[in-house]
Amino acid sequence: MEKNRSNPFGSNGTTSDPREKIMWDFYVEGLAQGKENAKEAALKAGYEECTASQITVRSWFLERKDRLRRKDMLSKAERNLDNILDLDVTDKEIDSRLLSIKADVSKTVAKTLGKEAYSERSELTGKDGKDLMPKPILAYVSSNESNEEGNGNEEETPVHTGGNIGE
Repeated sequence: MEKNRSNPFGSNGTTSDPREKIMWDFYVEGLAQGKENAKEAALKAGYEECTASQITVRSWFLERKDRLRRKDMLSKAERNLDNILDLDVTDKEIDSRLLSIKADVSKTVAKTLGKEAYSERSELTGKDGKDLMPKPILAYVSSNESNEEGNGNEEETPVHTGGNIGE
């Protein structure tokens, strides 16, 4: 008879294992000290040896590592742009071709990874795909000016009443 194994850490399809955050904190702490060792961080967080050995292929770890890499790239791009802005333009030692490449790459990284702060908006929609212009409210009024009830054959004429449709 197979033993029913439950997860003692409470993780399931919708709740993550609390050891993930603990392990990640240990991992980042190691990075700050110049020691990148995911297995050691996983063991400290309470993972078993076999799981700790495979921790770097887990989707949650890969996603966090990718976010960390992107954050690091954005920081480098911002630092490069700051340094370029502070350059002495009369310095003849500066290789203008390399400086131009570094500036272009830094601007691209900043615009793509730091969209909220650096993006140059050029889309034909508003923020998050919303309309640029509000839609007018159209009311249909009967061309029959009388207050009497019609026979249903009246022509309807759209009339712009101004205003804005709230979402």
